[in-house]
Parts: sequence; C-alpha cells; structure tokens
Amino acid sequence: MANKWAGLAALLAGFFVILLDTTIVAVASPSIQEDLKPDVSVLFWVTAGYLLAFSVPLLVAGRLGDRYDPKRVFLAGMGGFAIASALCGLAPSVGWLVAFRVAQGLAAAAMTPQPLTLIRRFFAEGERGRALGAWGSVAAAGTLFGPILGGLLTASLDWRWIFWVNVPLCCIALLMGVRWIPRSPAQVARLDLFGAVTSTTGLGLLVWALLAWSDAPVPAIIAAVAVSAALLSVFAIHESRMGSTALAPLALYRSSGYLAASIAMAALGTAVIAMALPTMLYLQQTRGLGPMEAALVITPDAVVAAALSPVAGRWIDRVGPRRPAMTGMALLAVSLVLIGLVVVVNINPWWVALGATVLGIANAVAWSPLSATAIASVEPAAAGAASGMFNAVRQAATVAGVAIVGAILAGLGSTPAVAYGLVFALLTLIAVVGVAATARLPAARARVAVAASDASWKSTMAPP
Repeated sequence: MANKWAGLAALLAGFFVILLDTTIVAVASPSIQEDLKPDVSVLFWVTAGYLLAFSVPLLVAGRLGDRYDPKRVFLAGMGGFAIASALCGLAPSVGWLVAFRVAQGLAAAAMTPQPLTLIRRFFAEGERGRALGAWGSVAAAGTLFGPILGGLLTASLDWRWIFWVNVPLCCIALLMGVRWIPRSPAQVARLDLFGAVTSTTGLGLLVWALLAWSDAPVPAIIAAVAVSAALLSVFAIHESRMGSTALAPLALYRSSGYLAASIAMAALGTAVIAMALPTMLYLQQTRGLGPMEAALVITPDAVVAAALSPVAGRWIDRVGPRRPAMTGMALLAVSLVLIGLVVVVNINPWWVALGATVLGIANAVAWSPLSATAIASVEPAAAGAASGMFNAVRQAATVAGVAIVGAILAGLGSTPAVAYGLVFALLTLIAVVGVAATARLPAARARVAVAASDASWKSTMAPP
C-alpha cells in the first residue's frame, strides 16, 4: 500500500547511495591506482566519467518522471545502479571501471530528479518543511559520508567494496520503493525528442570539454565547445516554443527566487564536491594519514549535517528560506577558509575537523531552503522538469568546479602550497557568490499558489 512517508524513506535511501558515489572514490583513488596501475589522467576519469554521465541526462530524466511516473523511473534507475555497482567492483582494468562508472552515472541521472518531484506533488505545504529537511539531511550526509565510508572500506577490506556496498542498499530501497512509493497519474504530453537529443548532445560535449581540456588536443576542445554552444542555442530557441512540454521550462528563471536558488545550489554543490579531492590528497599524500584516519578527520561534517537538517526544515517553515540559506552559505565560506588555512599553512591536520564541523552546519542549513524555494512555485505537472533543470544546473557547475580544481592541482603540483591556496581561494569565492544569490530569495515563508492543483494530484494518487 502506498504511504508517502515510507515512500519518502525509500526515495531517500536511493538518493543517499547516488550522492555517496559522487565522493566515495576520492579517498580510494590511491588504492585503485596501486591495484590497476593507471596513470593519473586515466584515474581522473573514474570520477569524471561518473560525473559526465550523471550530469548530461538530468533534463530528460526529470521530464521522463513527469511523463511516465517518477516511481517507475526511479525504480528502473535504482535497479540499473545496483547492477552497475556490482560490475564496478568486478572491473578487471581501469578501462572497464570507467565504463561501468558511466553506467552508474546514467542510472543515477534517472533517479535524481524524482524525490523532489514527489515531495512537491504529495506533501502539503505544512508538511514540506519536514520532508525537505529529511531530503536535505540525506543529501548532505550522502555527499559527505562518501570519503568516510570509502576510507573505512578501503582500509579494512578492499577498494572494490566501495562499489559492492551499494548492492544491498539498493536492493533494500528497491523493495521499499515497490511497496510504498506512491504512483502518479500518467501525463498526456509527448516527450520532446528533438529537445532531448540537442540538450544531451550539447551538454555532453560541454561537460566533456570541461573535464578533458587539460589533456585533450586544443582543436578538439574548441570544436566541442563550438558545437555545444550551437546545439544549446538551438535547444533554448526550441524550448521557448514548446510550452508545457518543454524539457527545460526556461520561463522559471523569470522568478527571482528560482533563479537565486539555482545559483546558490550550484555554488553549494560545486564547493562541497570540489573540495573533497584536494583535502583527501593533502591528508593522505602530504601528511601521510591512512584512508581511515583521513576519513575520521572529516567525520564531523556528515554527522552534524545529518543531525541538523531536520531542524533546518522546521526553521524554514517558521521564518522562510532567505535567512537559513544566507546563514548556510556564509558558513560554507567560513568552513572553506578554515580548511584552506590548515592545508596551506600545513599545521596539524586534525584542525581540518573544525572546518568540517562548520561545513556540516552549512550543509544542514542551506540544502533545504534552496530546494524549498526552487519547487514552491512549480505546479505538480511540471515538477519533474523543474527538478531536472535544478539538478542539472547544480551538476554542470559541480563538473566545472571539479575540472578546474583538477587542472590547478595538476598544473601546480610542484608547488602544492600554491595549488591548495588557489583552490581554496577559488572555492571560497564561489561560496561568496552563493551568499549574494541567497539575498534574492523570498524573505517570508513561501506560499504555494497552486493549492487546487496540489489537491487534484493528491486525489489521483494511485497505490503501487
């Protein structure tokens, strides 16, 4: 029997695994390199391949949820993610590992927009704060627990277990989802195939160029960017004429709240993901900590984020999104300064734990209000497309951040203090941009203007 709260738990279990795999590889990278013997440029694609495949199809995945029911799309993606994870653990070479990571990313893209879609459709305004608080808790914890769990599994077992651990988690969430995630009524709008082809090809070329620009031939990068710009321009013109069937409802950006939330979430995702690699490299390669010790240093961020996010959800219900979001983004900047000082000045690495604690508070406070603002003014019928676009912007920015950080670390590897200083200065600047964006969020508690539409969707909610 469908139950929205139990269904939310199933959605969040799958979402946790997706975000876990975004960062879990960073701490295991030295072990993977020792076992499979790839050079650094190939090892980079173990993470980059996942990010590429994860980022590009998000617009299509969001609309697929609207068209065919987010429950079905989510469960199909989860099954694919479990299979791809098992194959990653069995990979006989780094080439196969990259290929299976791409499959993981495609499955993750199918799953990612669906939790926000269902929260928007099936939770009343008075319940959304709690639901988004739970979502924010899992989002923050999944991103931040990756290095911790990766360090534990790599140190105690083998790097392959960072992928195999996904399989039982996905199976449990899959069984929960089949039973408890509510179904949505089918949509009559057709899927925009032309938009799907132009957007995925254009985004794919752009993301590839961002990830490969330091190693690929310059003419190839220029050609990729030029073709990407042309395709995305055609896509934007096409989308402006598609109305309700658009993959990316660009009219949403006329809302200052949606635009500000998208910019701030992009800054948050970029800073949190991009800081993982330099922090892990510093702790393990510069300071000589083992994977488990390095994981323990940053444990406070995940623990604090998971504990405080539900409280942040209730705070949003009381005061609106602007104050919590600005507080969270400001604390994000503070945490990056604290961690950056430890890394650049090369003091006791355990001081990173202080910055990690502040980072945990920042994640707990920022995730929920940004997401709440993004979905508050979206009608349920367009929730999947809006969620897909919101997540696509975050992921594209994250990929760009990871690529730039990787290029800085590679280019200035002979002077690590300079490289780390430049990286953390850049990430802090990105966080400051996020703070500025949150000033445009609604000051008061957002009122959803589509209550009648919400009621219509609830009346058609079907059992699994």
